[in-house]
Amino acid sequence: MEVDNTAWKKKLTPQQKAEYKAEKREEMQNLFKKIDDGVKAVFESDSYKECLRYMSKFTNYSAGNCILIMLQKPDASLVAAFGKWKELGRTINKGEKGIAILAPMTFKSKELKEQPVKDSSGNQVYNADGSEKKEKVEVEQTSIGFKKVYVFDVSQTSGEPIPEYVHELNEAVEDEHVEAVINAVHDITGVPVDFENISSGAKGYYSYGEQRIVIQENLSGAQAVKTAIHECAHALLHDPDKKLPTANTSRSDKEVQAESVAYIVASRYGIDTSDYSFPYIASWSQGKQLEQLNRFLNEIQETARTICDAIDTELQALSENQTEEQTEDECLGLAM
Repeated sequence: MEVDNTAWKKKLTPQQKAEYKAEKREEMQNLFKKIDDGVKAVFESDSYKECLRYMSKFTNYSAGNCILIMLQKPDASLVAAFGKWKELGRTINKGEKGIAILAPMTFKSKELKEQPVKDSSGNQVYNADGSEKKEKVEVEQTSIGFKKVYVFDVSQTSGEPIPEYVHELNEAVEDEHVEAVINAVHDITGVPVDFENISSGAKGYYSYGEQRIVIQENLSGAQAVKTAIHECAHALLHDPDKKLPTANTSRSDKEVQAESVAYIVASRYGIDTSDYSFPYIASWSQGKQLEQLNRFLNEIQETARTICDAIDTELQALSENQTEEQTEDECLGLAM
């Protein structure tokens, strides 16, 4: 856990303050380096698939933070900050070490800027020589940065039972669950999802010209879900009419992204992912800059998060409807 240093910072000498800032900068640089090294290691075929599976556990975190968590605690399954665990009625076990991640922060600073002087009517004021009169004004500047924070895995805590946040599916995905996923895909893409016979033999496709997703009819529930998610990823990332930066990538890039998103989402809901394979990922990533690979992983994770959030909403509504129906049936049974 981090200690609040506010109380004693004012007592430091200028040299001590400089040393403290240098130490913190070095800590941040080390965390960023860990992410970069982790990203490089991920793009080996076996490591890539394992990383996606790990990312599926933490869709609310960036790809970089997922890698930091994975490097520090590979067996983590559910992480949260100290305050969140306290809110859930759980405490951190004595002696447990926090998992360092990066949290985006807004920093505000003030600096003097020269601005034209204007009168009460908003008109420019001039000097006696005819030049524009100016004055120095203190202006507040806002910038975005990161700070190191700590989270803890559920295995490091004790207390109240954990609420179930994820609705797990399985290979025998029922029709109502398929419908829930299709509704989620429709909600976030805004395009219809149709089941048809596809003569080409493909399991599905996204047509940006027709603005619709088509899925091969008579697929198993699990396959229909995985196909819908894959095509949903294409719609969110690769529609050229939406002028997205990800739409300008090569066909192979698009397929890797869509399949990676589908793998993360399927893994999160407990759907069998043994048919997914990324044997080409090592050769595919060769020649790409580290910045590209970082961005690629974050685009995958952000898209997976969007889809998971929508599916969670649909599954929660389905669960509540089923509970209401069950309660109603029980009441009718008592009345009979």
